[in-house]
Amino acid sequence: MSQSEGFGAYTDFGRLRTAIVGSAQGLALPPFNPTLHHYNDEVQAALKASGDQPLDIAKAMPERWEKTAEQLDNLAALYEANGIKVHRPRPYSDEERQYLAEAQPGASLLYPADPVYTVGKHYLEVNIRRAYRRKEVFPLREIVAPLLAADPEAHHVIMPAVQPFAPSSDGPGPYLEGGDIICYQNHLFVGESDIATNRAGTDWLIDYITPFGYQVHPMPMHGTILHLLGTMVLVAEGVLLLYRDELKEPLPAPLADWDVIELTEQEARAYATVGVSLDEKRYVIPAGLGRVCDELAKRGVEPIEIAYDCVSYWGGCVSCSTHAILRDP
Repeated sequence: MSQSEGFGAYTDFGRLRTAIVGSAQGLALPPFNPTLHHYNDEVQAALKASGDQPLDIAKAMPERWEKTAEQLDNLAALYEANGIKVHRPRPYSDEERQYLAEAQPGASLLYPADPVYTVGKHYLEVNIRRAYRRKEVFPLREIVAPLLAADPEAHHVIMPAVQPFAPSSDGPGPYLEGGDIICYQNHLFVGESDIATNRAGTDWLIDYITPFGYQVHPMPMHGTILHLLGTMVLVAEGVLLLYRDELKEPLPAPLADWDVIELTEQEARAYATVGVSLDEKRYVIPAGLGRVCDELAKRGVEPIEIAYDCVSYWGGCVSCSTHAILRDP
């Protein structure tokens, strides 16, 4: 078996071997509602103008869609140039596109790190708040299922379904989103807010994963940034990037003595923490964050800049577009 074959992801800066990179195929954003405040003003205005129908981005904004697809392809090419095996999700079937459409129509495959999470030998299909994105598990499952079947130690776990509620992103959930989970050895740090993961989701994760030797650390957030990965990232042993103002509490004990590169709100909103470590010496980061790159370099971490403004326009960045399914321990 080659180094890029197999299944299992551990610490977030372990050597990346295999990943799923998102796709712009079929991108259609849902009709506007106030819970979509993570979109920028231009996108919100376009959604309002589309009325009660999803906004087909390739038709409504063809140039922006093409640039989005190009930047996703460039990310996949960067990974492949560094010896990383890349999978891309297939388009939705007609039946999948209609899944939960009565709750929230629309479709996206841009950000495969949100509706699923891999920790150790556990592949978790979790519950994202926005109902139009819950269908993403189906194309991703098709990629991962053969890897799970070939590994007798692998676990495929599907979180209990969200309780139906109106609006579809409210109610008790349980909600747990991949973008809210950060892994360091046997520690899982989980962001919680009113706009993504809630305590019911964290409690489910604790109940499931604790018997396998993991410790879960809830990290309550103010909810001005969508996910924990939008405010913190672990880039190397003892080194992390952090926009501290988004957290309601101090860092959990396992991270309390780490070297923290403090971020401004502007740097956080430019997605400084939403990059991907190829290993603990290389961190892929969206272009334009010169001060952060300098701070990383001072600590022996090479920043690999990538133009990603067209993908991040839709509310996520490099790590959202990357689901790591094989990392070295």
